Amino acid sequence: MNTPADPDDAAIEHHLRAGRQLEDAPEAVIQRVTAIWQRPARAAAAPGLLPRLIAALGFDSSTTSATALGVRTTGPTTRQLLYTVEGHGIDLRIGAAGSQWAFSGQVLGPDSYGSAVLADVKGQLAGEAPLDELGEFRLPAVAAGHYTLTLRLRSIEIVLPPIDVPQSA
Repeated sequence: MNTPADPDDAAIEHHLRAGRQLEDAPEAVIQRVTAIWQRPARAAAAPGLLPRLIAALGFDSSTTSATALGVRTTGPTTRQLLYTVEGHGIDLRIGAAGSQWAFSGQVLGPDSYGSAVLADVKGQLAGEAPLDELGEFRLPAVAAGHYTLTLRLRSIEIVLPPIDVPQSA
């Protein structure tokens, strides 16, 4: 079997210089960043004028044991809920904010313009926040109770099943 000849110093230098060149970002990433920077702020349609979809809960960290999550203490102080509905994913976090609870999250998928609206079981508005350019939202802290979160996007309205927020963190 023939063994390859050792490269000379010029060949080694050429390969080292070639390895230092940075690759361009993928075209899809460049287009997404450009679209975020250039897209105008658009208001969501008025409530009641959009098709309404009910999201399905796929994961709730409060139903998973601390050992399954790799937590050694009494458990995380932030509850994570993951929902899906027709090409959209919703990552919702509920965390302790003193004696109250703060809702934050992100809408993943197409059409992430709009707002997040939190209401109690009687339909009274508890908080509203716009979705930012990455589909993220942060709602004002609320007291314990039962709430419904509605995501009003440009072309659809996504309603999450009622969420029970306990008395103590």
